[in-house]
Amino acid sequence: MRLLALALALVIISVVPVAFVHGTVTNQYPVPSASDNASTINGMVQRAFGIIAGVSGLIIAILWVPIAIGYFSKDMDRKADAKERTKDALIGTVIFVMAVSGVLYAVVHYIVAG
Repeated sequence: MRLLALALALVIISVVPVAFVHGTVTNQYPVPSASDNASTINGMVQRAFGIIAGVSGLIIAILWVPIAIGYFSKDMDRKADAKERTKDALIGTVIFVMAVSGVLYAVVHYIVAG
């Protein structure tokens, strides 16, 4: 149970930005004027990329947490299972990253090129 709590704490620490915890969150993107549509769209796309990257990082962290817990087990069968699952998780992570980046590319290309 302590390992699960530790893994959950590590996931939360890795996902929550440091600036948010310390209360120093500032607006990274300037608020564009109403007449500057290109800047408005650019800011929206950048914020969408940030949200998608955060959610993707959380999904990948959830994928890797059980494997990491398996490595810290004293049971040799569980350690061997974790070693086998590491390869599958690595392949899954690469496929996930490729899929997310491909989808992002396709959406941006559709918006820009029409």
